[in-house]
Amino acid sequence: MKCYIDKIVTDKDVVTDIKQLIPDAGLRRRMSKVIKTAVATAIETISGVENIDGLDGIITATGWGCLTDSERFLRNIIVDKEQLLNPTPFIQSTFNTVGGQIALLRHNHCYNVTFVNRSHSFEDALLDAMMRIEDGDSSNLLVGAFDEQTASQHRIMERMGTFRGVEDGEGSEFVHLKAEASEYSLAQISAIDFPAHTLSEQECRTLYLSGDNGELLYNSYREFGLFPTASAQTLAIAVEKICQGAKEVVIYNEYFGATSAVVKVQCVG
Repeated sequence: MKCYIDKIVTDKDVVTDIKQLIPDAGLRRRMSKVIKTAVATAIETISGVENIDGLDGIITATGWGCLTDSERFLRNIIVDKEQLLNPTPFIQSTFNTVGGQIALLRHNHCYNVTFVNRSHSFEDALLDAMMRIEDGDSSNLLVGAFDEQTASQHRIMERMGTFRGVEDGEGSEFVHLKAEASEYSLAQISAIDFPAHTLSEQECRTLYLSGDNGELLYNSYREFGLFPTASAQTLAIAVEKICQGAKEVVIYNEYFGATSAVVKVQCVG
């Protein structure tokens, strides 16, 4: 079971003017920061991609969802005493908002699903994409992850002891996956695994690296700040290493002691 990465973009890589990516000014104004950033990253990923009209799946992942809109909706319930509520914050607070907005902007009616499973959200989305490709249900997929941080979320997590000594973060990342290798392929995802227990760095090397010409990214998500789908940012680093000559890169993600996840990325061919 494998799939090929034709393009990968993080929110920091978006260079196109957002007015071109999301032309509707009214829509841009209604979007919260995380929705705007994630949608722009997704559109940038599929812009200029050959045969994008054949996109047959949009799979998104998030651990926390759209916190700003969720907080705004809950605040309005209290302030307005549950009367005359503005529906926009509720509509945009749902986890599948980003996937829906991408489909609406691209006039796409394909398979569209969002995974929400804490730190495994992105890996679950990748696994779903690989299974659909393996079963022949899809051959041209857009997969991405997004999460945001708010001041109130930070305060709550800090009081719980989660963010003590660790910097929090946020971000979005999207990847264009294909069933077959092409001249545009940057790397291939050859395996995804969910070990039953925590693995040491040495255990990861022994179990997942094929030889000496491979690299291990062990909980490297911390360099992006702490948020559930930070491992998606690590995938971009892995692809960069493959493009620089590495034969394979293994990503190990264990977020706050939760069940581990492993993604194996290899060069094409």
